[in-house]
Amino acid sequence: MRKIEVICYEQQSKSIEYSFKKYKIPFHSELTMADDQKLLRYTGICPDSLANALSNELNKIIDTRTKELYVTSFAIEATLSDYLSNYVKELESKQVKVKKKKLIEEYDSIISPNVNFNKNLLFMIVIAAGVAAVGLFANNASLVIGAMLISPLLGPISAFSFNTAVGKTEKMYKSLISGSILLVSVILTGALLTFIGAQFMELPLTNEILSRTEISPVFLGVAIALGFAGGIAMSTNIPGILVGVAIAAALVPPATVAGIGIALWDFEIFSSALTLTAANIIGLVLGMMIVFFIGGVSPRKFYEKEKAQRHMIITISVFIGLSILLGFLLFKP
Repeated sequence: MRKIEVICYEQQSKSIEYSFKKYKIPFHSELTMADDQKLLRYTGICPDSLANALSNELNKIIDTRTKELYVTSFAIEATLSDYLSNYVKELESKQVKVKKKKLIEEYDSIISPNVNFNKNLLFMIVIAAGVAAVGLFANNASLVIGAMLISPLLGPISAFSFNTAVGKTEKMYKSLISGSILLVSVILTGALLTFIGAQFMELPLTNEILSRTEISPVFLGVAIALGFAGGIAMSTNIPGILVGVAIAAALVPPATVAGIGIALWDFEIFSSALTLTAANIIGLVLGMMIVFFIGGVSPRKFYEKEKAQRHMIITISVFIGLSILLGFLLFKP
């Protein structure tokens, strides 16, 4: 169950009450004041399956840009109401096809910690790249997989995709910068460790390294599929770590190999690994954005929707252009 609270002007009361009654939600109202202005507070208890639809409808009625007006929705641990219990059973028995989708605010609460760059993420990605480099040179797949378990790359990628979908420009650029710093850190860590290791021993080009220099259009399709998985995991209760490992597999090893190519002054290794990394990033972002688009993840207000649509069109166009450019590289003889 969720508790829905609405603060509105008196002239909006009929529309608010109509929405509650439309979904058969029990509610009560009370008069309140803000800056010497009369307002009404409506409070209702709503089944989870109807909460998103009701919240969206209420947000269309009131202008939440006004500081006094807002809609609040939050989960409650228990509700003692025979009416609501019977209503939930009625909805289930009728198999009412109301999608239980996350609210935009729920997505935002998951995404927000991954928007800004922080030292902890840098520390984790450097360790991941270091473990990956050792695994690559040792031709040890277990070590490479271990590096993926501690990689935090899912956060910035999902933050960029989500904030693009909802038109939050500032957060979109912040997550782009954060993800770029992490990827560059992987490349530099691979280059530094390779340079240091080469001073003491001869470093072999193992199968684990060479496999990350093989480029094919198939990898772009796999990356898009992983992007689908990342978007679905965010939209449901699937543990993000499961998808995070898969996404790290597509980014950490090839980015590390790109750094190895720099340290060895091998342009072919560097360019091939970097191209594979870029293809995977493009596929991941496109996959997530498609899931968010199909899932209806967008702002509620019409003026925000227009801004978000512009962001989506521009971003998708840029990524399609990059995909075409990469296509020429991937088909290079």
